[in-house]
Amino acid sequence: MLKSGFVNVIKPTGVSSSYMVCGVKKNLGIKKVGHLGTLDPPASGVLPIAFGKATKFFDYFLKKDKVYVAVVKFGILTDTLDSFGTIIQKDEISLNKEDVLRVLSKFIGKIKQVPPLYSAVKINGKRACDLVRSGEDVELKARNIEIFDIKILDEIKKNTFRFRIHCSAGTYIRTLFNDIAKMLGTVAITPVIIREKSGSFNIKTAKTLDEIDINKNLISIEEQFKTYKFIEVKDEILIKKLINGVKISEKFFDVAENENFFLKHKENIIGLYHYKEEKLECDVFLYEN
Repeated sequence: MLKSGFVNVIKPTGVSSSYMVCGVKKNLGIKKVGHLGTLDPPASGVLPIAFGKATKFFDYFLKKDKVYVAVVKFGILTDTLDSFGTIIQKDEISLNKEDVLRVLSKFIGKIKQVPPLYSAVKINGKRACDLVRSGEDVELKARNIEIFDIKILDEIKKNTFRFRIHCSAGTYIRTLFNDIAKMLGTVAITPVIIREKSGSFNIKTAKTLDEIDINKNLISIEEQFKTYKFIEVKDEILIKKLINGVKISEKFFDVAENENFFLKHKENIIGLYHYKEEKLECDVFLYEN
């Protein structure tokens, strides 16, 4: 079995991302396991999970784009912005597809968004949702996100639509559609959220916990990054500098500026690198003796 790599897992609705990590730990019999970007319990879909040295890619994958499919119901509001919370508002409205399309373009591009109170956003080490449930007043700051595209897939019934959203990391779909609803003069909940893509991980190839086969479904670091260059380092002096974190300003490798590439020595991957202004910078250090 691989000592390091990834598993492309489907998280069902109603369980936490941590629950899925524990399931993979048990399935693989590996202690060092972590997900690459949380998916809230009410949501389902792709949850990339790393094990071994691949867990060091956590920050790298957090920055990757996401694609979601969401069912949105306008004219109703809960305290959690989904169907699991307490209803706090109902509006008598009648929206059609053209009404919604008129405002969608205003949300394309770089925008600011305040995460929902019922979320896993940390405040002094504690999740915002836990603080709210314990009765504490919580104030979350707006963050910069980017919406690359929003499409209406279909109108399910009156005031209820299915959307596909391509967005940056850190985007909360529940908040996005509540903000869209405000521009339409109403409110909204998002009862269904399915993450179809997280970076290069796609729902089409994802497996449930029960389906994971350690002989078939584990993805090596080399396979996951097969479009990247893997460059063998043979110079022993250079190898020692790399593994000891010595800054290297001379350009040893034939790669483009800001192009991500891996350096390896024999079977051991040293790390993921790129050149910035011809200086070698390490994005993810993987070397282990």
